[in-house]
Amino acid sequence: MIRWTAVLGLTLLWLLMWGEITPILVVGGVLVSLVVLVVFPFPKADWGGSFRPWPFAVLVSRFAFDLVVASLQVAWLAVRPKALGRSAVIQVQLHTRSDLLLVLTGELVSLVPGTLLIELDDDEGILTLHVLDGEQDLDRVEAEVLAQERRVIAALGSRAERDAYCTGSGASTPEVTS
Repeated sequence: MIRWTAVLGLTLLWLLMWGEITPILVVGGVLVSLVVLVVFPFPKADWGGSFRPWPFAVLVSRFAFDLVVASLQVAWLAVRPKALGRSAVIQVQLHTRSDLLLVLTGELVSLVPGTLLIELDDDEGILTLHVLDGEQDLDRVEAEVLAQERRVIAALGSRAERDAYCTGSGASTPEVTS
């Protein structure tokens, strides 16, 4: 079944790529969107949460701040006279089991320079991350990942997920490997 909101979104993306709006581009965008959705069907992501504007604004602004700070840190690692230290691989146990919130948390963490998502175990809720500068405090990296998850849950999670996060159910100490 064709989801018309997806067709509309892909058509808008098509028009943004072309940089103008003409009848031919609109019709072409709809046709390309339909072909993409028929050839590459996406599974429906169940989302039982709700959108909360203020926590979402906090999530976006903190992500932008983290992006700038981490970019400066990685730039410093590239130009500093000392050689780059050992990198590390860490596993962080997340609280949520929602596929959508797990993926959003993993993507936001991975988009910040210096960390890279290696694996997301959605059954166990474990993020496996590569940390560029393993000499930094890995407990701090873990805390930053969990804080990002908390912001995602606050902005987009269900009431049950927010309550579970506040009580700390489902979380355990993450494994750190190097």
